[in-house]
Amino acid sequence: MVNQHSPHGDRLDVATCRELGIGFVAYSPLGRGFLTGQIKQFEDLPPDDYRRQSPRFQGENFQKNLELVRKIEEIAARKGCKPSQLALAWVLAQGEDIVPIPGTKRRQYLLENAAAVDIVLTLEDLREIDEVAPRGVAAGARYPEAMMNLVRQ
Repeated sequence: MVNQHSPHGDRLDVATCRELGIGFVAYSPLGRGFLTGQIKQFEDLPPDDYRRQSPRFQGENFQKNLELVRKIEEIAARKGCKPSQLALAWVLAQGEDIVPIPGTKRRQYLLENAAAVDIVLTLEDLREIDEVAPRGVAAGARYPEAMMNLVRQ
């Protein structure tokens, strides 16, 4: 298993990992909590929460990302699951060599996350999700610039 960056700073993609026979770890597949559906406004984040410093959780980016979450919530409702479960089911549908690692502090969410393996996504479901949330659609940088510089080293 590898993370998304090689020691040389080059991005590794799934195709490269597959070519090399390496598993791919999908880190933070729930968008730092966005895809749990529990974050509705900036004030939902505790005052000391590091996400308050994240570009994806600030200003216009926050609103654009919430709009994306609403679309995912609509699909999840039709599938009879939570948006977090839909997101994890989508990751799992990408191939057996891709493993999501959602973080949680509560047993309830661990059980919800695990239940994602039982969600069946049709080809039409996958197409719809990919249309609503194409690669790179999230508004804002993944980390503040200072943290990105550390990741790049």
